[in-house]
Amino acid sequence: MASLVRTAVIAAAGQATRMWPASKVVPKELFPLGKAPAIVQLIWELADAGIQRVILVVSQQALPLMQALFDGSGEPPPKLVNDPVVRRFQKLLAEVEITLALQSGNYGNATPLIQSAELIGDEPCIYAFGDDVVFGENATAGLTAAFSRTGCPVLAVQPVPMSKQGQFGIVECRTEDGIQYVTRLLEKPRPQETISNLAAYGRYLVTPELMENLLGISAGKDNEVWFVDGVIRRLQQAKPVCAVALSTGRWYTVGDPASYAEAVAAAQLQSEEAKDPAPVTR
Repeated sequence: MASLVRTAVIAAAGQATRMWPASKVVPKELFPLGKAPAIVQLIWELADAGIQRVILVVSQQALPLMQALFDGSGEPPPKLVNDPVVRRFQKLLAEVEITLALQSGNYGNATPLIQSAELIGDEPCIYAFGDDVVFGENATAGLTAAFSRTGCPVLAVQPVPMSKQGQFGIVECRTEDGIQYVTRLLEKPRPQETISNLAAYGRYLVTPELMENLLGISAGKDNEVWFVDGVIRRLQQAKPVCAVALSTGRWYTVGDPASYAEAVAAAQLQSEEAKDPAPVTR
């Protein structure tokens, strides 16, 4: 039986150059999506999927702001104590252990996970990018469900337009017993290099075996340590990696202006639906 997944690591130390000058003073993970910052939307997802501990790896710039946000000693304004969003946030602070850590070592999107290896121990974990949010579905729950069936590492994927293949890591899959298994992973493929349009985004279920692969990889392109290199090494070892596609939800990023605008609209729509749910039809 697969182990319970209790810990998540969030990478939140990026420079956010595409959102400058806004990101000069506020990290993109703290950009608001409705009344809650993007990072809170993400941690709500993790908590709802059973995650009890979050290791949040941040930059020096972001550290004091994150400390202020997740300081549980303060009380909300009296007139907001019964606000549903505020109550949910206060519940998060009370129930989820959030550890802040400064990013160190080689830069790269695998670095926050690698530097957290000792804190995680010999357990599976969720690895998430702090600027990726999903509305309409709990992506983390999909990852843990696939892991409970297979015991394998799992990548979250979403179809993207074929014209945008070259912007993402694209996975090719085969299906067995209702589970998608990754057969090939291509980082920003060239046109016509693959017919797949399944893009991996910032949600991963990492097993201890995959962590070992990551600990053994060297800096690659641009002298950075890349998460996909650890996955590719596992595939080269002929070991299984699963993929789970969103069905009712959609992935958004706050990393560029156009995508952030879409995420804001999606957050607003979700808020309106929560307040005024559609009538039940019989």
